This record gives sequence, structure tokens and C-alpha cells, in this order.
Amino acid sequence: MSTVTSADGTTIDYDAYGNGPTVIFIGGASQHRAIDQRTTEIAKQLSAEGFTGVDYDRRGRNRSGDTPPWSLGREVEDVAALIEATGAPAALYTSSSGAGIALAAVTAGMEVSALALYEPPYFAGSDGTEHITTLERMLNAGQLDEATRYNMTAIIGLPAEAVEEMAQAPWWPGLVAVAPTLVYDHKASHDIETDPDWRSRWATVTVPTVVYSGDQTFPGLPEAADAVAAALPNAHRHVLSGQDHGPTPEAIVPELVRFMRSIP
Repeated sequence: MSTVTSADGTTIDYDAYGNGPTVIFIGGASQHRAIDQRTTEIAKQLSAEGFTGVDYDRRGRNRSGDTPPWSLGREVEDVAALIEATGAPAALYTSSSGAGIALAAVTAGMEVSALALYEPPYFAGSDGTEHITTLERMLNAGQLDEATRYNMTAIIGLPAEAVEEMAQAPWWPGLVAVAPTLVYDHKASHDIETDPDWRSRWATVTVPTVVYSGDQTFPGLPEAADAVAAALPNAHRHVLSGQDHGPTPEAIVPELVRFMRSIP
């Protein structure tokens, strides 16, 4: 494991696998290495194909530090520190709401060679103000477990009985521990979803981009991926057969290799 120091002094912990063009993996809400072994495996398999796979804990999660107040700009600075440490330019692969960080990084002019966005969960016109307020109230009261359950049921839409079953899993405490960072993702998503003009917002995102979705994912996410891809100047869509909101290494690694090798 290695660390970098972000611009605000926050320590960001990461693993780098392989030796080649850099691909940085940006997790979605609550994802971190201690409970997300699938992303680590994807990074390792990508390294075997001649790339450097960089798997890191976003700020406030697991081994990485945090410095309040949160802002999307600070998460972008974390990516900048990782790019400097592991090699520029870097391609960015994102899971779910991690897409907001990658898109902001490119907009900020960072040395990004390509974007691979897996199911960016943005629904134009949605207003998450009430959900953010509820999460903040729970978190301020120290109700991390309740906030985690609220996110899964009221926001994501999972049945309460399914969440109760998940709560018995050994990884549940690791999920609950990072509940304060849920607000980070929802605030970033709210900013995107309430912006009436994505084309202008992302007009400078001209790097080669692929927007993925699975054909077994949550309702609405394929359409969300369609909308994001349509708003990006140099993006195409690809649907992965048999995949849900988190693709298997066997499904995504060949696609990533094909995409990365197609970039001039």
C-alpha cells in the first residue's frame, strides 16, 4: 500500500498494480477496498494486460483520511495527486456516482487520457434535497446504521427485507463505517441532476469516453447512462450482457482492455 498527500493535506491511500499506462479506479457511494474486493481484482487483472491499475480509498473511507468541509473540488485534487504519483496521463474508470469526480477532473483540465464510466446514476431534473437533509440529520445524530439503511431503501429503492439480509453480512460494518461519506456523493449527484444543461457543463470533456451499463441492473440506470453518453462530446455506449450495477472482472476487463488499446 502507498499514500499520497492531497492539496489540502489529506492522506489518500492506494494500491498500484502493474507497470504501464495508468488507469485509476474511482468508486461510487460507500465503496472502498476493505469491502470491495471486486474492483481490486479488476485492477489486478488489468495490470496483467500491461496497464497500471490504481485502486484507492476515496477520502473519508477505510485507510484514507478526511479534512472537512467536503467539496467535490477536494476529491478532484485527490485524483490529481494520484495522477502525479502514478503517471500521467491517466485513464479514469468509475463506478456509479464516482463518475462525477472523473467528469469534474477532466473539466478542471487534468491530464486524463480517457474515461470509462460504469452506470453513472444521474437522472436529469431530480431533486435530492430532502434525502440529503434526512441523511445529514441521521449522521449528525450518530445514526450511521440508520443512514445506511435509509440510503438503500428510500434512495436506492431496495426492499427493507433485502437490506435486513445484507445487514447480516460480514462486510456490513465496513459499509456502515463510511456512512458519513454518503452525503458527499449525493451532494455531487444533486449538483449534476439539477443542472439543466449537461452539454454545456461537459462541453470540454472531449477525451475518448465509453459509458457502460449492464442488462441486469436496476431500472432506470440504462436510460441514465444513455443520457450521460448523449451529453458528452466524444462518448459511446456499451451494454454488458448478464451484468448488474457491479460488473464481474471477467466481463469488464476485456472491454476495458479493448477500449484502452483503441486510444491513439
